[in-house]
Amino acid sequence: MGFSIRSLVGEHRRIEADLDRLTESLARGAVDLDALRRARELCIRHFEREEAFLARLAVGDAALASKLRGQHDEAIELASRAEEAASGQARDLVYLVRRFVAIAQHNLIEEERDVFPFAPEWEG
Repeated sequence: MGFSIRSLVGEHRRIEADLDRLTESLARGAVDLDALRRARELCIRHFEREEAFLARLAVGDAALASKLRGQHDEAIELASRAEEAASGQARDLVYLVRRFVAIAQHNLIEEERDVFPFAPEWEG
């Protein structure tokens, strides 16, 4: 599956839009379940596309690639558990959504600030 750094950053913007909606809903004391589902699905597709980038990154820095994969796995796990909690465990839901937003945002920021600027413009 092809990618470029520019396309990955574009996907980050779409994910961030739903993360922002989630954050805004939490500030209002609710959880926007549609935004949670969209963000989760966007992350799943994005992380699958980003895997080609991480495989190339691992050649030069296996530890960093592994760390980023771990963040991806944690974000998806948290979003999945949050969706499960939406069926009646409101306290868990808010906690899980907050953690999902935090790790997803952290991952996007780390990639854009600490990884992408130092990687060549790969086309894969």
